[in-house]
Parts: sequence; C-alpha cells; structure tokens
Amino acid sequence: MTLPMPLASAMARLPIVAIVAVLAACGQPSGPAGESPAGSEFRELTIASNPAGTHAFTVAGGLARVLQERQGVRTTIRPFSGSSVYLPMLQRGELALGLNTGIDSFVAFRGLPPYERAMPNLRLLGMMFPLRIMYMVRADSDLRSIEDLRGKRVVVIFRANAALEQLHQGILATGGLTVDDVESMTVAGLPEAMRMLTEGRADAVPTGMNTALSLQVDSTLPGGIRYLTMGPDEARLAETMPGVRIVTVLPDETTPGVEGPTRVSWVPDFLNTGTHLSDDAAYAIIRTIHENWDGLRSAYAQMRTTTAEDVAPADNLHPYHPGAIRYFREAGLWTDAHEANQARVLAE
Repeated sequence: MTLPMPLASAMARLPIVAIVAVLAACGQPSGPAGESPAGSEFRELTIASNPAGTHAFTVAGGLARVLQERQGVRTTIRPFSGSSVYLPMLQRGELALGLNTGIDSFVAFRGLPPYERAMPNLRLLGMMFPLRIMYMVRADSDLRSIEDLRGKRVVVIFRANAALEQLHQGILATGGLTVDDVESMTVAGLPEAMRMLTEGRADAVPTGMNTALSLQVDSTLPGGIRYLTMGPDEARLAETMPGVRIVTVLPDETTPGVEGPTRVSWVPDFLNTGTHLSDDAAYAIIRTIHENWDGLRSAYAQMRTTTAEDVAPADNLHPYHPGAIRYFREAGLWTDAHEANQARVLAE
C-alpha cells in the first residue's frame, strides 16, 4: 500500500500503536454521513458535539485539530442539537467519539430517565473540561437568586439534551422550588432558549457560563445578562444529581453576568466512545490528547482549569475504555481508587 507523502511522513514519527490505530481502528464506523468513499484506504474520525456556540463544539474543534495534526487522520466535528441525540449512536457503534456531560453519561449508561433502556456499551476516554451551569437572566430584571424564580417563565427541559432536566430541577430545588412553582418551559435546545430570553419570552434559561451563545446574548441585551446564585438549600442538588459539585465564581472581566460571589453547578464533560472502538484506537486517541494537553489548555479557555491529571478522574459514574486504562497505567495516572471505581460501575 502506498501512502501520500505528507501522511507517510507524519506516520513515520508515530509509535507503532498509533500507526495501528490509524490504519486499523481509528476509522470505526461513524454513521452514513461520516463514512469515507468506497475503496478509500482510511476512514474519517468523527467527534459528535453539541451545536455551534457551545463549549462542547469549541473543544471538539480543538481535539479534532490535535488528532488530525498528530495522528494524520482526517478528523471532523459533527454537531447535533444535543447529546441525547447522539448518545444512542455511540451505544450502537455508529459514531467514534462524542462529548457528553457526566450527567448524560451517567443516566444513559444506567438507562435512567429520559432513556428507556441502558446503554452498556458506553465507555469513557477522559474528562476534557468542566461546565459551570446556572440559570441566566436579563441584568435589567430583579432576579438574583434561584428562589426569585417562583412564578416566572423558566426553561427546564431541552428536548435535545433531556437528561439535563434533572440538573435543572436540582438547581431549582436549592431555592425550595419544583417545576410546579414556576412556569416550566420546554425548548428544542440551547439556541432556542437563548432566543426566548433575548426576545423576552422567557425569564430564565439554564446555560454553561461563558459560552459563545451566552456572550452573544450579553452583547445583545441592554444592560447584558446576570447569572443567578444557588438557593440556600444546596444539599438538594447533590441529592438529585450524583457527580455534580457546587463552586463559587467570582467577578471577572472575562465572565459577564457575575456581579458578586455566585454559587453555580460544576459538571464534568467527558470524551466518550463505545465498546466498538478497538483498544489500540482508544489508547492512541487519549494518548495523543493527553500528551498535547498543555497546548490545548493554552489555546482553549474552556480547558484551562483542567490539569493533565484531571483528565483521568477516579469518581466517574460510567466505565473507562480498556484502551484508555492501558494508557493511564503507563502514564502513572491509574490508581487503586480508579481500579475500585471501575469495578464498581461495571457491576452496577
């Protein structure tokens, strides 16, 4: 087999396992839209993400760039309206990779609502970045804390990312509220929710802080945006959503909408795959990303607070791919705590 010179040159610098992954495994089926033409020597590596304007879409672009430059395999981003759409595709082996919140990964793996059945083929490669999620309102409103949302028009359900409904309800619960205490609204996805806030058809929408969409809304609204702070009963969120933390965000010139110490939810966002991906491919992918982590952190603000060690958490609620485990062992990041957690989540 004769390789094009640029690809041959790039692959000559790769370790054997990476070459094996490129030629034999990185091209796991990625659905009809992601397949290469018949007779092609290589297949594309596809990363599924949330829509343009979200942190997941931005980070997917960074991962695609690193994988393409370092692995020599064409890597594309495939945005969807939400991760609830493409998680079943990871389960069925129709996509190679996808960025999903820890919440969506948790409920999908176990088959909890909104999913009708478990997705036992879902596997973790690593944690890419945290999402700080909180309800956003217009700055010219008198809304400042979650309990202020009583009787207001509040977006609770994203049809394209249905698992986040439980997070949103948990945030409302910190203010002593249920969906019956607000005018609960359902939207297709985050872009629609943002339009509703901008147009005055919704009073509060849940969103990741500092997304391109939230920054756009801030620049559009007179006076900009404000993020609410958690209600006084923060324990209610932990009871509702395992794996979610609450952190304090301080005013910063790079984060509009934070007027004082603001308590928000912290949700990990994972790079997932399925059992269909070969061990060598999973190994090569996470090795390439991890070995280029400093460059990714410098280039993408969303990843800046995630250290190279954070990429391999020991408290995840769905299992690692064996190929990722092999790499993390070699890198000295796999501990007894990881081993015990892996055994536990596989047994549940």
